[in-house]
Amino acid sequence: MYGNTNELRDTASLKPNSQCPLQNRRKDDRVSVMDILYVIIDTKPQTMGQVVEISSTGMAFTFVDIDDVSKRLAQKDTLTLDLFAGGKGFFVKDVSCRLVSKIEKVSPSPAASHSINRVGVEFEGLSVPQQVQINQLVRRHNLSEV
Repeated sequence: MYGNTNELRDTASLKPNSQCPLQNRRKDDRVSVMDILYVIIDTKPQTMGQVVEISSTGMAFTFVDIDDVSKRLAQKDTLTLDLFAGGKGFFVKDVSCRLVSKIEKVSPSPAASHSINRVGVEFEGLSVPQQVQINQLVRRHNLSEV
């Protein structure tokens, strides 16, 4: 999706301008997630994040950078994630992904000791049941935005 780059894109310093506008290189448009949808990241120890956007081909999620999670993520090209929505009966296990972007956000307040990071991933090699569940989730959120 993002070419043959083997490194995690740090997009925090990118700003659109008239000479070099940012392009959306995604295969499918992402929709904002209206429900609380969580992701469990295989960072050893595992980390939990919150999905903010999703499409049938990828998603973006945020997490609190506790115990140098971002450093462990920077060493990975691929991840395995679990997705779930509490109380909604939605659970997708072992979703294979490729890291495509990382944005470090500013701490919520000056007193906060941890930053909040946002990561973009592209799904890879989804099984048919995984793709069906993700497509249903995307469709539900597309209807919510109308």
